[in-house]
Amino acid sequence: MQRREWMFGVLTAAGVTATSLGLGALPRIAWSQSAVDAVDRIGLLLPRSAGPFGRASVAVRAGVEAGFRRDGRGLAVDIYEIDETPQTLAAAYRGMLERGTALVLGPLTRNGATALLELGDIPITTIALNQIDGDGALPWNVLIFTLAIEQEAVQVADSAFQSVRERLSGSRPPRANVVTATSAIGKRAAGAFYERWRSLGGEAALPLELEESALYKLRTAIKKEDGDVYFLSMGPQLAQPVRIIIGGGVPIYGTSLLSTGGIEQTARAPGLDGVRLVEMPSVIQPNLVSMLGYPKAPAEFTLEMLRLYALGIDAFRVARAMFSGQPGFEIDGLTGKLRYDGRQPRIERYASPAEYRDGTPTAS
Repeated sequence: MQRREWMFGVLTAAGVTATSLGLGALPRIAWSQSAVDAVDRIGLLLPRSAGPFGRASVAVRAGVEAGFRRDGRGLAVDIYEIDETPQTLAAAYRGMLERGTALVLGPLTRNGATALLELGDIPITTIALNQIDGDGALPWNVLIFTLAIEQEAVQVADSAFQSVRERLSGSRPPRANVVTATSAIGKRAAGAFYERWRSLGGEAALPLELEESALYKLRTAIKKEDGDVYFLSMGPQLAQPVRIIIGGGVPIYGTSLLSTGGIEQTARAPGLDGVRLVEMPSVIQPNLVSMLGYPKAPAEFTLEMLRLYALGIDAFRVARAMFSGQPGFEIDGLTGKLRYDGRQPRIERYASPAEYRDGTPTAS
């Protein structure tokens, strides 16, 4: 396990130089501070940058650093690169306790977040940056702040149900057709939409799983379905031929899985024009990062890394809000509108409504 520290705008790392981290030259002193003990310490738990989640780790770390550079007065951040197993997590918490850490951000992966359940009591208030699998109860001092696609699917279900119900004027229950790719993330989003739609009083058949090589299944199924909306849980490449098969008569909704990114991305999906989805504000408003005073992400970041960069910035803003002592807060974040009421073990994230126009998701 390796620990790195940001403090007063200075990055120090035992045996690691700033240049090797790709951070460039850093100021020796950004702010003066009377004593090390005067700061509130944040521990950031990340996967090893040399491992399979290395790019995710780099992107989140860059986002937290961007947040720290803008709003880091009175705070210190220690970065722990770990294998996200219960054993290494326990060792990280022991190290953080020794350093007087007041708040933890992470773990970042689902496996890492789920490993928290195996630790028993969590000694430091922790904001996990991913979903926790299973039915185990969260420790009282663990909150969830995540980009999980399930949360977006629930948001889309709420919006679509309200729109259809207004159109039907209560004449019958709204009906949805759910079509998903066979990927794990596609099926998770489809399942979340299906469950939410049914809980709202709507009708829906079980999600239809679809592979690109088996579009004929959808042609057959459409002849049997009579729905008010379609929910597509897949990427834009598969969604375009599916949209052609569905036709233009029924509204189509989706999560950010459908997104090609904002106008700065080169990918386009003109076949999806008119499809409604949700997406991060920072993706569909590419100048938002700079407008809020943060540096733009490195040019080599992929769309997924841009999302994680925004997650890092918002996670730091959430940490800052937690130190305010207020029972709850609302933040207009880069990942969406963030809300914490002090009662639920989750920081709610509401992505921005968007619609495909000229092949690109655009704020609606």
